Amino acid sequence: GFEMAPDRFGPKTEARLWEDMGRLWCCVNDENLLEDLIKMVVEPPITPTDESHNIRINMWIGGDPVSGKPYIRFIKENAMTWRKAWSNVLGKNAVIRTDDSYDTMVTHLGYKSVGVQWEAREGLAEAITVDKDLIKASQERLSKVEIIPDTRLAPRQLANLGLARAITAEVSRYDGVAGVYAAIIPPASDRVRTAGMYAKETKTVYISANQLSGARTTVDTLVHELAHHQSQAEDLTEAHSAAMTSVAASVVQATAKGKFDEILKGVSWYG
Repeated sequence: GFEMAPDRFGPKTEARLWEDMGRLWCCVNDENLLEDLIKMVVEPPITPTDESHNIRINMWIGGDPVSGKPYIRFIKENAMTWRKAWSNVLGKNAVIRTDDSYDTMVTHLGYKSVGVQWEAREGLAEAITVDKDLIKASQERLSKVEIIPDTRLAPRQLANLGLARAITAEVSRYDGVAGVYAAIIPPASDRVRTAGMYAKETKTVYISANQLSGARTTVDTLVHELAHHQSQAEDLTEAHSAAMTSVAASVVQATAKGKFDEILKGVSWYG
């Protein structure tokens, strides 16, 4: 599959050898062999070899001379076997890392990011989920959030929602949140449920109806979402954690000053 050097003891260009090896791997459909490959190409490699740094499994290795189909498409056709091998080595919640800035969001969604040697990443992504696709799917799910009208809430839920709105009005009065609503929020992923959500575009906070059964879970969820509003940062980041501390401190101060005394009389602290 590549031109030999004039002395015939090696490839004329070494990169061509690694491309040819990539073409061979694309056509492998043996779970045990693919486990060996995955151990070589993850970063850091579980099994350090020359393949860990040099193997090429991407669009640039060309296509099958008979069908013209790109070699990495064979990976897609055998995706189930590749996914089983990946899962056997790294676990069912592992996704391919394309950018470490996505790591915190991936963790929040109940998954973990795993680096893959960059010349092999494109090929493996034919079968294995990558971090940005996981996040995109989550955003598409959450875009289907459905507001629950106040009239459909139980008295306890409505009372706790009123507390959340009063806290929001007090804490964010200088950089206003547009609204706080009870909602049916789809799960962010198949691994985690969603207690609340902040929509940056509309500056709106959504609280899942089941969180409104008790004032404690209502306030906990609200603090988390108001911290997103304040920091404009993703979950599990330092900025978001710092904002949660700041918002919680503001809530405590306002409570100590009696700002919510009347409202607190009508709420149930525990659901």
